[in-house]
Amino acid sequence: MGARRIPAAQAAVEIMRDEGAGTVFGCPGAALLPLYAAMERTGGLAHLSAGHEEAAVHMADGWARTTGKAGVAAVAAGPGAVRLLTGLAAAQQDAVPLVCVTGRPASPPAAAPAVPLRHAGHRPPDLVRLAGPVTKRAERIEDPARIPGAFREAFRIAREGRPGPVLIDVPADLAAAEIVCGPVPAAPPAPGAGPALVDGVRSPAPGAVVTLALPPDRAAPEVPEAPAPWALAELAEVFAARPAADTYVVSGLPEAAAAGTAGRHRVPRRGGPPGWEVPTAIGVRTALDARGERAAEVVVVVEARGFPLTAGELAAAAEYAVPFVIVLLGAPEEADPFTSPVKLAEAYGCAGRDVRDPAEFRSAVEWARKEAVSTRRPVLVEVRAARAADARGGLPGARVLARAYGT
Repeated sequence: MGARRIPAAQAAVEIMRDEGAGTVFGCPGAALLPLYAAMERTGGLAHLSAGHEEAAVHMADGWARTTGKAGVAAVAAGPGAVRLLTGLAAAQQDAVPLVCVTGRPASPPAAAPAVPLRHAGHRPPDLVRLAGPVTKRAERIEDPARIPGAFREAFRIAREGRPGPVLIDVPADLAAAEIVCGPVPAAPPAPGAGPALVDGVRSPAPGAVVTLALPPDRAAPEVPEAPAPWALAELAEVFAARPAADTYVVSGLPEAAAAGTAGRHRVPRRGGPPGWEVPTAIGVRTALDARGERAAEVVVVVEARGFPLTAGELAAAAEYAVPFVIVLLGAPEEADPFTSPVKLAEAYGCAGRDVRDPAEFRSAVEWARKEAVSTRRPVLVEVRAARAADARGGLPGARVLARAYGT
């Protein structure tokens, strides 16, 4: 195929499709309209709309971890776009390849007059400058002819060496401008290794099985232990009963690692922002469904304090039919008298059940698994119980330390 005159955004979409970016996770806005119009014309790319910019990046992160390819997030530039920096920093820390596209209002003319001070607050933040420390590369497009090369380089940079995120800031008028585009070169083959894991060791293949062993005992008697450790052992036994189906455990808790058996995958985090688990699970589940692995199960294990921060993404999971099981751990004395996680999940169109008696835990998890399959939505199991025998002692050989949020 010879040279063509096409919108620059169409060239970007064709490159994303050739690079294997099956789904774009994003927060739509007027500045992204040229990109979405090109996605609709070109085809081959799905879109999942997040309610929060940070969550969009976490979704792309989970998708990348599952496929071994670079995930894509698209966010309209504005005050809220600054929130994507948290997701980019987490991806950089865990060496996850991402390409983040920020759509910006039309670029000003070359000789634009000075902006009066009273209007300065209306200008979008300088995302390129802000994202520099938390990305491998951050670039603002100033010439529409630069867009194809910038996108091709972004995927290459995101993958090569130690993987990580790349940001491209694209003014809407430049994305809509027509350019002369030659044949799109074939994308280089993706590397065989997947993203780096929590311990810094790269998996041998995309979606590789990771041993889920409980961590060794840690000599720190002065540190209180996390609540309900018995639930983690029982959860491992419940999912171990299905050896033929893969299970993906999304959790930042090292003690959430289940018994190491074939078909158990762990999607960990190096200690990143609270609440990352739910949107990351959406990305993992979306990648599994896209490649036909609907029998695989995704389980989120999260502490009660972090769950509400991105619980709003349950609405996106319900809208786009993204099912998984959430096990929320908390002790009775930690319950928030003003917030009910189960009712919060129900408010977003998902089902939930709380567990006060340890004897009810297994039946609640089995119910959640079936409910997630039948409704194609997330299902929450809130655990607010602790057995006297192990409320302090934890699992044999598995001391559980209290978690502190923050990066």
